[in-house]
Amino acid sequence: MIAGRSTRMEVLELLRRKGRSSAETIANGLGVTPNAVRQHLTNLERDGLVVSQPERSGRGRPSLLFALTERADAVFPKRYGQLATMVLQEVQEMGGPDALDEVFARVAARHAGAIARDLDGLDFDEKLRKVVAWIGRAGTLVEQSDGPEGVRVTIHNCPFRNTALKFPQVCTITPQLISRLTGAAVSQSDSIHRRDPYCSFVVQRPSNSHQ
Repeated sequence: MIAGRSTRMEVLELLRRKGRSSAETIANGLGVTPNAVRQHLTNLERDGLVVSQPERSGRGRPSLLFALTERADAVFPKRYGQLATMVLQEVQEMGGPDALDEVFARVAARHAGAIARDLDGLDFDEKLRKVVAWIGRAGTLVEQSDGPEGVRVTIHNCPFRNTALKFPQVCTITPQLISRLTGAAVSQSDSIHRRDPYCSFVVQRPSNSHQ
């Protein structure tokens, strides 16, 4: 067992390396007691990160083996942002800033096309509410509020923050998406790229929409 590391995480890492294992095997690998491991396994199974299955070998009592679930993959470190930054850097070097603009315009268009059919027949306010809710379902803390300049859409926790700090074109996806789906003009007011604490966009309410 490594000092400073949680036993819970070490159990997950051992199962990742070894595959299906018994509590005794895990305990031997970590240098802790089987009872301590069983307590962690019970909690991990409750959390949906581990699944147990009995396996019989010989005449004795079947052994209970533990393995990771698909859900457990999210526990291990990911570097999606780093990969995205590397890819965007290559795109920029190959095609220049215009190539990046085209990439993000296509991303916005693709997402807009996927949800446009759900907005048929809705008025501006209903469309905007659905678009904002769709943005929020991606794990983004987003809210909208009415103001004299239009409807302000604020994103408090951009999931692409680190990438956006290097490539401000990332910030064009949201306004392009909103504009494509509502038909309204959208401008950016605050930007994480400019070191503001959040991103916000002002959606110009169409003159024929109700207040």
